[in-house]
Amino acid sequence: IFSHSAPREGWDNPNVFQICTLNQTTSEMKKRQEIGRGVRLAVDQAGDRVRDEKINVLTVVANESYERYVERLQTEIEEEYGKEGLPPRPADARKRVTVKLRKEYTLKPEFKELWERIKHKTRYNVKIDTERLLNDVVPEIDKAEIRPPRVTVTKAQLSVNTEDTFDAIQVSADRPVLYLDQRYPLPNLVEIMANLMEHTTPPLRLTRTTLLEIYKRSQNKKAAVDNPHEFASVAVRIIKEKILDQLVNGIQYEKVNSWYEMTQFEDIPSWAEYLVPAAHSVYDHVLYDSEVEREFVMGLEKRDDVKLYLKLPRWFTVPTPVGEYNPDWAIVMEPRDSHGDNTGEELLYLVRETKDADWKSDLRQDELRKIHCGGRHFKDALGVDYSVVTKASELP
Repeated sequence: IFSHSAPREGWDNPNVFQICTLNQTTSEMKKRQEIGRGVRLAVDQAGDRVRDEKINVLTVVANESYERYVERLQTEIEEEYGKEGLPPRPADARKRVTVKLRKEYTLKPEFKELWERIKHKTRYNVKIDTERLLNDVVPEIDKAEIRPPRVTVTKAQLSVNTEDTFDAIQVSADRPVLYLDQRYPLPNLVEIMANLMEHTTPPLRLTRTTLLEIYKRSQNKKAAVDNPHEFASVAVRIIKEKILDQLVNGIQYEKVNSWYEMTQFEDIPSWAEYLVPAAHSVYDHVLYDSEVEREFVMGLEKRDDVKLYLKLPRWFTVPTPVGEYNPDWAIVMEPRDSHGDNTGEELLYLVRETKDADWKSDLRQDELRKIHCGGRHFKDALGVDYSVVTKASELP
């Protein structure tokens, strides 16, 4: 499609995978709109969002005017989500390489034993204590500051300037509109809350009886009348946090009669600038997602007690109440004594997550919950040693 304005306002196609900019764009808003069309999740023919990272790749053939914009965009992502949520810098698509699977490594007895221990899929069981939930949620809602809406009506004339942006010229004085609750009928608060919960991530459901009970017990009823939509939004956010805390803290995993097959391993297309050569890995190179991971791989390569290791592939996931969890590393090590000598004991089979030193304070709550659930999956259901580390020196 050759287009003058399609990648900008008014064009709503989520399945944009390549963008080539032929013109010299100076407006930051234009760049944001154009790139924004390509960073949306793709949609399949059934209208469902596709979350496969191999599919959701945007390739931009850009001119120099986009370099500074991309740098600022990356900075904005870091400020919003923290360093752990920051993706790698955009790679040069001309430096694509293929990471090769060392099939002879997958035939080693120690790898077969490692895979036998970690391959099993699980399901989880959770329980919600309704009375405890009510006792946790209602005080938080009562403490929340929910202000009545204030609407100001202003008349203005709009004109389009040479940069294709709008200029507004005010032509009347501001006129505040107060007490909206006396002008319009109040909506069904319970239905609003139920709808918001079903459209949150992950979707959650509570009976309407429970939602009504939350409203009845709240001392903040005036806020619900003055600003029902804001009250519902605040209440649902609090309910979601308390429900997820209950689900995660009480979660129990059990093995099911299903597992990941070794035949799912295959060569991986990647970018050369994000690879570390690896002698002990199941792959000839390791693709890293952060500086912490790069340092961890280099540390593994320096240790002679590491028999082999594997960065677990994207398809290797653990189900949790807050979404799929993809652990980082599976490692086989020889046990050593204080002098560094092999003790002759059984090999160590480990699963490790790598995070920076301040991970407990830096990570979002959902990421912390996933790690907690991952520990329950590996330690409780599979009997595999699991923990979070920052450096390879923290291994046994």
